[in-house]
Amino acid sequence: MTRWEIINRIIADRGFKSFLEIGTKFGETFTQIKTDVKISVDPDPHTAATYVMTSDEYFSKHDEKFDIVFVDGLHECGQAHRDVMNALKVLNKGGVIVMHDCHPTNEEMQDPFYGQYFWTGDVWKAFAVLRKELPYEMYVIDQDFGCGIIDTAKKKRKKPEGLPEDMSALTYDDFVAHPEWMDFRQEWR
Repeated sequence: MTRWEIINRIIADRGFKSFLEIGTKFGETFTQIKTDVKISVDPDPHTAATYVMTSDEYFSKHDEKFDIVFVDGLHECGQAHRDVMNALKVLNKGGVIVMHDCHPTNEEMQDPFYGQYFWTGDVWKAFAVLRKELPYEMYVIDQDFGCGIIDTAKKKRKKPEGLPEDMSALTYDDFVAHPEWMDFRQEWR
């Protein structure tokens, strides 16, 4: 299942009407989304983004509300975390955030020089931190390099255990050793 199939299923299940995409690149996901309102943000002027600017700039200048936000921007823990925290401010009540690249299938995928298409960075760390911080149900659909789901319509069932205070020290070996931090699932529920 692709990320856009996951997003479109959520949209259909919840009757969502508006979509924000952070990180458009080639528009592969954006063009597949079926909603009444679609906005995209990317700093690369060679993309077909609605707003050509960084996500930080976008969130500082715009306050439109959305039912679903797709976070697939800069694949670094700090930026992914900031994008989610900003997305929560523009998310309609009961909305959903989908984070892409929460499941690197090998350590090299965290390296930006590994290849732009397969670069997941360390987004998984941001997802783990957010599971610790946020009161919502969160899990990773183990498809398409991992699609992290933050469902604000549902309260968290339990906090992930064993996450260290200093998340910057985490390694890929920690990720592999603790799949419970991601709460992997196979589909949207």
